[in-house]
Amino acid sequence: MSSTIRNKVLLGLLLIIKYSSYSQFSSITGSTITNNNLRINIVFDEEIYSNSSCSSLTCIEISDFSLSLSGGNATLGSSTPLTITKLGNYNFVPYWNGGEPNDCCDGGVSSQENYAQHVGTGRLNDLPNGNNLAGVLEIINPNQQIIAGYTYIVSWPVGSSCAHSYYRSNTTSPWTDEKLKAQNAGGDLLVYNSVEEYQFLVPAYADNSGVANTWIGLSQDVDAADYSEPTGGWYWDDGTPIDNSSSKLTYQLTFSLIGTPTGDEILSINPILSPRSVYNCAGEFGIIQTNNLNKVRLFDKLAPYIIETKIAEDNSYVEIKFNEEAFTDVNDNDLLVGDFTLSIEQNGGSANLISSTPTSIVNIGNKIFRLGLPLTGHIKGLETITVNPLTNSSIYDRPDNPSLTSQTNNFANLNRLKTGPIYVGINYGSSSVTGTLQTSNYSYFCSEVNGINYNLAYHDGPNLEPGVGESLIYNYLYNYPHRFISGDDFAFLHLKDFDKIIEVRKSDGLIVAKYNCD
Repeated sequence: MSSTIRNKVLLGLLLIIKYSSYSQFSSITGSTITNNNLRINIVFDEEIYSNSSCSSLTCIEISDFSLSLSGGNATLGSSTPLTITKLGNYNFVPYWNGGEPNDCCDGGVSSQENYAQHVGTGRLNDLPNGNNLAGVLEIINPNQQIIAGYTYIVSWPVGSSCAHSYYRSNTTSPWTDEKLKAQNAGGDLLVYNSVEEYQFLVPAYADNSGVANTWIGLSQDVDAADYSEPTGGWYWDDGTPIDNSSSKLTYQLTFSLIGTPTGDEILSINPILSPRSVYNCAGEFGIIQTNNLNKVRLFDKLAPYIIETKIAEDNSYVEIKFNEEAFTDVNDNDLLVGDFTLSIEQNGGSANLISSTPTSIVNIGNKIFRLGLPLTGHIKGLETITVNPLTNSSIYDRPDNPSLTSQTNNFANLNRLKTGPIYVGINYGSSSVTGTLQTSNYSYFCSEVNGINYNLAYHDGPNLEPGVGESLIYNYLYNYPHRFISGDDFAFLHLKDFDKIIEVRKSDGLIVAKYNCD
């Protein structure tokens, strides 16, 4: 064996020994995302650390993980999470005050005790939303900040770079108002993620400059599967139940999205590899995972919208097409005529709508809908029909996203009616009833016919009197008094109020000549 080959073999062996000495593990064993696409929970089967020694717990930080997104419409605002929080897997039921929760005492909806507070001692009690208390703001930031409307209490764990800071609201208001105020301040109402966190704040800070008599981020979800009064359905605002003792180790990440998810986006979460960021107690570092346990699909939040609008050739209906299947309610029932509203811009035309509600609806695969048009008057082809959902809650897609009344591809022009054979009938006043076809001959074509007006098409020119090169368009509802004589592919018409005769080609309605009666 040559020395060159021997050296290459030895180098390869050294590389194998070097990299095999670093044990690896697939750290994430499960992942879920909240329905609003705001928070991701990643699950671990064992405690994780930010270094290879597990002699003491260390901070897991946002810089320890990387996010990537593929497919769909939305994109990431950043590949780094906004926040990361270790969720509590403990039972907090023993921390209710004695005899609580009790949902006492008035059964009215306004007094239902579905929201949690600290009492003066720091233990928990349920109250109605309408009570006015200060809220405790929790910020994922170890440093004391000046936050408008709040007074700083303390940070915990003390001296930790991943500490949370707590602030007491300077005003009092209902639970829902305090929650919104906390979110607008960049955090949320206090959520206890460990017994140690609670025992740090209570009783040491259970006074009226701390957490005593305050709202916290715990409430009763009356729609939850485990809801019952008074003890069932209590959840922290991070989505964990009040008794979460059976859960595995979970970290919750928040992240930023640009655009509206369509439900086709796949979000992947992986530990940072350079430098290595996540270890287990055996010193093994987390790797890029290929088992898909670190991936979640975003929920579809894109409202159904109209992508195309067309008018039937005879203007009998308007056809709209949605980007996805559309329904009248969250139970996926078929759309109704009352789910839409019609409007018209005449733009110099004469047609109008008898009603803003379609006369009929034809459903083609839950995406295409033909809506009957209640039109009246002379259609010139200048008029524009616009279709909108009646309200912001009248049309839904399968994921229950409501369509908005503000649309962009929801209008189309009416069609100028096409000519066919030009027929003439007697018109009785304003009636549209047609009578016997009346034919004149050349000898008295320019003479008066007492009391007889005829139905005829209108023309497409800009002036009242039609001219050569314009088209005559049949519409039996439009009254245009005249005298008439017909041949195989022509018709002569006497224009009432004009001492003129026009010659019309019946095959296409084109006016080919105009004559004076004298």
